[in-house]
Amino acid sequence: MMQRLKILISHASIFGKSGWGRIFPLAVGLAKNGNKVTIITTSPHYSIFVKRKVIDNVNVIIFPELIAARISRLGFGFLSLILKILYVVFNKFDIVHSDNGHRPLSGIPCRVHKRIYGSIYVAEWYDWYGKGGEYDNKKKLFKILFGRYELRYEIKDKLYADGVVVLSDVLKQRAHSLFPGKKILKLHGGADVSAIPYISNNKSLKEKYGINKSKVTFGYINALNVNLEEIRPLIDSILELNLESKVKLLLFGSTNSLEDSLPKKVNNIIINFGWINYAEDYEKLQCVDVFVLFKEDTLGNRAGWPNCLGDYLACGRPVFLNPVGEVLEFVSKYPEGFFISTLSRESISNKLLFIVENQSVLIEKGKINRAIAENEISWYKKSELLNSFYNEIISE
Repeated sequence: MMQRLKILISHASIFGKSGWGRIFPLAVGLAKNGNKVTIITTSPHYSIFVKRKVIDNVNVIIFPELIAARISRLGFGFLSLILKILYVVFNKFDIVHSDNGHRPLSGIPCRVHKRIYGSIYVAEWYDWYGKGGEYDNKKKLFKILFGRYELRYEIKDKLYADGVVVLSDVLKQRAHSLFPGKKILKLHGGADVSAIPYISNNKSLKEKYGINKSKVTFGYINALNVNLEEIRPLIDSILELNLESKVKLLLFGSTNSLEDSLPKKVNNIIINFGWINYAEDYEKLQCVDVFVLFKEDTLGNRAGWPNCLGDYLACGRPVFLNPVGEVLEFVSKYPEGFFISTLSRESISNKLLFIVENQSVLIEKGKINRAIAENEISWYKKSELLNSFYNEIISE
């Protein structure tokens, strides 16, 4: 029988950003399982006041910070770190869980709490952060200021943990080799079917947002500006096939860097919706007919999991992609809802033409993906796996 636990989740970044789309729905699911769940995070604005909220039965404590958000969102802070440490010193939990424990704002409060109270510490490991992975893509200033800490604590933080949550077999194998005997759970990102209702026919929504309902709309959710290069192969194929009059590309998130580098005529096919709150702006996502996900076959992409894939399936839309890493196994298991390609211009162009000329198949493929989102990969189901993992560690 599952124990009812008092759980603390320490968020590395600022409220609502950078990993929030994973830890918050997991926290909601853990609360639905009867646990008492608290998330500690950092204010996105300059502040000296602590804010408390209860959202979907999850206690959220937002600590103030005087350092600029562009720094604190990376998991480095001063005032919020001190206040988080003070909070964990005076509040006892059964489980402390960091979403990016190698960053101070996430890992230090958990390690302090474990040292004081002997609590169970579970650390998430999202990506291969060190050399050969994400570290190689960091700017020189980041490496000068935070590089030594980053490289050291990617591993050292997990040594303190009682359990490690990874997103891929690549990291699972690395964890087993570095931490023999430690409990490891592979937990892909989920689908937020509660925040994103399913709308099968989007023609009226397209008209609402000024989009010609006869055009095929391709969508892309961008978490980081650098990722926008991933959709350039699609844009190149659209231009090469002269499909500008038949398609629209809907971008969500930060998009300026790519738009500035594209030919002017491409601006006519792009609609930039910017960052959106899924619960409030889901209609904008539902204007999409097909989502796209193109990834280079790199160590970083093999080690991680594209969290946006769950959002795409929750929307009930097919996905046009080249499967890499963990996605390859997923698409092999659920192939019906995907348009599978390689990164070659010929392969992308052939699939693109098929989609444009066979729009009737899009709704049916989308229904299949929505069913997968609801029945197989919802965040609630992911939280049940995490809850079982906690109890497995405690029962030892």
